[in-house]
Amino acid sequence: MSEAPNHQIDHAAAEREIQTFSFKAPDTYTRRKAIVRLAGTDRGQTAVHCLGQGGENNLHYHAGVDITWMVLKGRARFYGPEDVVRGEFGPHEGILIPSGARYWFESCGTDDLELLQIKMYHRGKGTDKRIDAAPRDFDIMEGASHFEAAKA
Repeated sequence: MSEAPNHQIDHAAAEREIQTFSFKAPDTYTRRKAIVRLAGTDRGQTAVHCLGQGGENNLHYHAGVDITWMVLKGRARFYGPEDVVRGEFGPHEGILIPSGARYWFESCGTDDLELLQIKMYHRGKGTDKRIDAAPRDFDIMEGASHFEAAKA
């Protein structure tokens, strides 16, 4: 079956934006978590959050972006307002958090936690505005170290 011509799609431009990546967790990190960026465009981004003990965050929400979280390693427990448990997840399980939904999560297993994060921006061109819904007991700027993944 042949593809019908579609003059509204610039295939060559789209194909120039193809990205490859590989993931390797940092050997060590001294802060609450490390964030390894995998790939992204103006419509979405993917990263892996690596959390050791004490890597939980505070109740917050994101404006303008839906976020899917999937556990790669370890266990994560996600909460809503008033610490209502939204779910506990092991490898290859996860949760979709729509824009505006308040949540927080923590590592709840014995292994370090690796969480795949997939951001999907609203209206095609997005920004991710993180808004605290409860006070932080940590300084977020000191709480995360960022690493760039090597492009494959």
